Amino acid sequence: MKPGQHVADFEASFASYVGARHCIAASNGTVTLQAALIALGVKPGDRVALPPLTMAATSIAVLNVGAVPVFVDVGKRAWLMNSLPPGEPRFAVPVSLYGLHAPLYGGAVVDDAAQTLRKHGPADFTSYSLQHSKILQTGEGGMLVTDDESLAEAARSYLSLGYAMGGKARIDKAAIKSPDAVRHVRWPAINGRMADCTAALGLERLAHADRLLADRREAWQRYARTVEGCAWLTPQHVPEGRQHDGWAYAVACDTPARAKWLQAEMVAEGAEMPYGAWRLTYHEPPFREIGNALTEPDEWDAEGNPVGLCVNAESLQPRIVAFQTNDRITADRNARALRRVIARAT
Repeated sequence: MKPGQHVADFEASFASYVGARHCIAASNGTVTLQAALIALGVKPGDRVALPPLTMAATSIAVLNVGAVPVFVDVGKRAWLMNSLPPGEPRFAVPVSLYGLHAPLYGGAVVDDAAQTLRKHGPADFTSYSLQHSKILQTGEGGMLVTDDESLAEAARSYLSLGYAMGGKARIDKAAIKSPDAVRHVRWPAINGRMADCTAALGLERLAHADRLLADRREAWQRYARTVEGCAWLTPQHVPEGRQHDGWAYAVACDTPARAKWLQAEMVAEGAEMPYGAWRLTYHEPPFREIGNALTEPDEWDAEGNPVGLCVNAESLQPRIVAFQTNDRITADRNARALRRVIARAT
């Protein structure tokens, strides 16, 4: 088998699975976002809209290409970025949070679908993560898909040190043996390629993707039945016609104190502690000075975090807990423990 053949085969199979014309395999789901932004023409200083209520990797990708994050508030019920500020920015990275498919907008859009296996939609790019917690996982890895051939070529070149790729999954060694060969035709660029052994594992896992999705959704439904009717827990709302892939089952408690109490009570029941929501990106210590490119903070809290930039996200973040769905046995044990905790609280 030729070097890189597993990568080429994985790219072709994944593109077919998500309904895209082109697929670029990468070392992780952060560099896929970077590659998409570069391919779309994002330049240093450009503004990119994204939500603050998500893992910071989305913002890190924006910062790594020299762009400026513009944090857009999330909706109160589905917790997704539902609208864009008028005029600018013209680039956006909506995030499908906890597996709920994010709505997509016009303009230059990168769909951060790291927590889903959603089909490729109207976005210019869809970016997926294969990190070990994801639905389709290879330990690490990322997949980037598009229907535009020129965008695919630009993204692939960025992830391959700026080489001219000619649509291939690997650099053409025969073409670069001459000392006169021009190797690097694009800048900026990184080495973000996927290893062949990772792609081989991805191919094996992709054959079971439908079952993996079904298992997640079944565990998600198990939690949903457990919390039904609980007055102090509000599940993430799934709008009509929207798909949820069940990467995690997330609820908002009525107060931050209740969220911490619930975590402790789950452990006391011998169950797995549910995850709290990621700190808002602009509240993480390295990013506090980013703030929001379009909004000045009303005030700062005791830790020096800007307050009032995205009021819904700021209200939700300390109240959210998320239950894992990656193992059915664990999910069943967690759900039974959660039922006991709810009964005791009421």
